[in-house]
Amino acid sequence: MKNTKKEGQLRFLVYKSGVNYVGVCFELGIVEEEADLDKLFYRLRNGAEALVRAVVENDLDETHLNKKVSFKYELIWYLGWLLKFKDGFNLKEMKPIANFNVKNAAPVCV
Repeated sequence: MKNTKKEGQLRFLVYKSGVNYVGVCFELGIVEEEADLDKLFYRLRNGAEALVRAVVENDLDETHLNKKVSFKYELIWYLGWLLKFKDGFNLKEMKPIANFNVKNAAPVCV
């Protein structure tokens, strides 16, 4: 779905990477990193809201609402869904599942 100034959808991914959490908004091209999960959610949501508001209120080009992030985040997104259902896909040997134990926070679709 292509986002417009009148309607759209945003996907968010939050996962643990080492000692920090990484938050991604795919459609806006936002990537944040923070040690505190609550701060990360705050920064990610406020950043996304501010960008959408700026595009709408200043009549900016809609391409700002349809950015791309690095392919590695897309890969983490899809691996996360597969790993969530790992038993059904027989993917028990895959190690990255540890990154998705973030108090029901990732992968998140808002």
